[in-house]
Amino acid sequence: MSDLHIIYGDGKGKTSCAVGMAIKAAGEGKQVIIVQFLKGKENADYNLLQRLEPEIKVLSFERSDKYYCELTPEEQEEQRGNIKNGLNYSKKVVDTGECDVLILDEMLGLFELGILTVEEVVTILQGGSDDLQVIMTGRTLPDQIRTIANEVTKMSKS
Repeated sequence: MSDLHIIYGDGKGKTSCAVGMAIKAAGEGKQVIIVQFLKGKENADYNLLQRLEPEIKVLSFERSDKYYCELTPEEQEEQRGNIKNGLNYSKKVVDTGECDVLILDEMLGLFELGILTVEEVVTILQGGSDDLQVIMTGRTLPDQIRTIANEVTKMSKS
């Protein structure tokens, strides 16, 4: 199974920390893919990172400019389908070894919304080699995910 690093908590800087890890890995000659969830398709940080392709590839499968929580129930349902496409892509990346570092930004938020189950995460990670580093970010961390993580970093407000 892949090496899993979790960055979570109510503090700021989770995505920034993951992006820093992406830049460090790219500097070491590693291939990095970032899949963004729940933030809408327009994000200034990610627009900047797209300039670092092909070393760092940034993807969002969502089709709205708004954060998920700002959408109407109908728009949320449509976004759920887009998010599932992102999850399927993430599984393909893990299974094929397309990169050395896979960042799943705000993936932990998918648990809170009932879009993702622990079993689905385990399924996504099972096909990965031990050399693949997967980094997940989000506000909350389900205990079942904590138990499969190799490293956990908690960001908290002071």
